[in-house]
Amino acid sequence: MRELSWKSSENKIAIRIEMNKAEAASIIKNELAQYRKLPYEELVRKIGEQETFEKVSETGEKYQIEVDFFFDDEGEKTLRVAGMISYSFWTDFSPVCSDFIIAPDGKFIDE
Repeated sequence: MRELSWKSSENKIAIRIEMNKAEAASIIKNELAQYRKLPYEELVRKIGEQETFEKVSETGEKYQIEVDFFFDDEGEKTLRVAGMISYSFWTDFSPVCSDFIIAPDGKFIDE
C-alpha cells in the first residue's frame, strides 16, 4: 500500500510516497525470470531497445517496469539485462533494480 506522509515547514509541504520495496523486488525478479528463459541471440537483438510496461501486483498496486539490454563487456560479448520498477514519479528517485549477465554460450555470469 502506498504510504503518504507530509511535513509543513515555513508554508512549504513535502510529500513522500514510499513503495513496498519487498513487493517490488519480488515483481522485478519474476519479470526478469521471463527474460532469462530467452536465448542469448534473441536478447542481443533487443540491444538498444527499452521495454516499458505496467504490472498490477496482488495487492492492487500498479507498478511501472523498465527493462534495458546492453553489452556488459563488448569484447567478451556478455549481455546485461537490467530491470527497474517503481510506481510513481516520486519513487523514480529510488526505484528497485535487478539484473543479470549472460554470455554468448548461454551461461549466466557471476552466479
